[in-house]
Amino acid sequence: MSEPKSGTGDNQESSQQIKKPGVLNQLVPYIITAGIFVYLFYAIDFRKMFQILLTADLALFIPTILAFSLIFGLVDSFTFGQAYSWFNAPLTNFEKIECRTAPYVVQVIFSPIAEVLFVLYMWRKKVSPAHAISSTIWTVTNDIASISTALTIAIIYNLRTGLVPAIGFPWLVVMLIWWTLYFGNLLFWHSPLNPKMSAWIERSHQAGRDQQGWRKIVLRTAGELIQLLRTFSLAKWYHYLWVYGIRIILLFAGLASNFATLKALGLKVPIPLAVIAIPLIFYAHFLPINVAGYGGPQALAFFFFSVVGDSGSKEEFAAYSFLWSTGFLVGRSLFSAVLLRGFIKRVFPAGFRNWRQAS
Repeated sequence: MSEPKSGTGDNQESSQQIKKPGVLNQLVPYIITAGIFVYLFYAIDFRKMFQILLTADLALFIPTILAFSLIFGLVDSFTFGQAYSWFNAPLTNFEKIECRTAPYVVQVIFSPIAEVLFVLYMWRKKVSPAHAISSTIWTVTNDIASISTALTIAIIYNLRTGLVPAIGFPWLVVMLIWWTLYFGNLLFWHSPLNPKMSAWIERSHQAGRDQQGWRKIVLRTAGELIQLLRTFSLAKWYHYLWVYGIRIILLFAGLASNFATLKALGLKVPIPLAVIAIPLIFYAHFLPINVAGYGGPQALAFFFFSVVGDSGSKEEFAAYSFLWSTGFLVGRSLFSAVLLRGFIKRVFPAGFRNWRQAS
């Protein structure tokens, strides 16, 4: 595959754009998670949930979740890391893996800080933070497309079979809106308008550099926001296809590991409901509604499987989610620990206090 030229920016000015998340941003996941746990405390019987956990078939669960954790790290590396290498700065395969997997152990506890570490790693490669974030957003867009594929198929199947009455036509409408936006975006950036848009994005990166005061701040801010479109302007159809295809592998692996976890606890759910719920529960691990995988995923698990699907008790599906989240936490932390020391040395060559220094 051909690689677009990487984008670089003034490193001194770019360092001003990389900031440690504010205290409030760091606290938001903990506040939301605390609220969810208060709800869970009154909604489920924790003693019963832990009794259910004790019945788990660990001989089935442990190898499955470790295999998934490995697949997750590799897929993450060769989609997010590959996008950085295509559109920002060339990375070796090891760097793609290190860049994405080493911060996992930080991500499970301090997710906002981990997001800064990804950007800081690329900044060491002379990549503008806005350009690195653009590649992240582009990859996430294709990741959502892979998830939406499973959701769309499951919704259509459910509409034909009526296995889960609560999942009806409005769900399909949401999917149709998403696919319209996704393919509209793809067509737009492959249209004759692309060269003009790309030139505008490139010019915007220099906006305000010759200005002073508030005018410079406004123009520089606007220019950096426009840079979030940069990767979309560079990506070709085969880039989309690569990332989409690789993320589909992760989708199947995620479904398999979750079905194995359900089986390990002796739980059964309708297939269309599982195909819809499992990706949403999984991606809740990366939203500010959990800490280390606890909180939001458990609430979503018993909502979909117990409330919407009426497939069992809330305690059973909270137990399933606690078990899977714990395994995923341990699995990716183990892989992260192997690479974390080298990652820290590369990102903070002069120490944490002097992080702006190159060495």
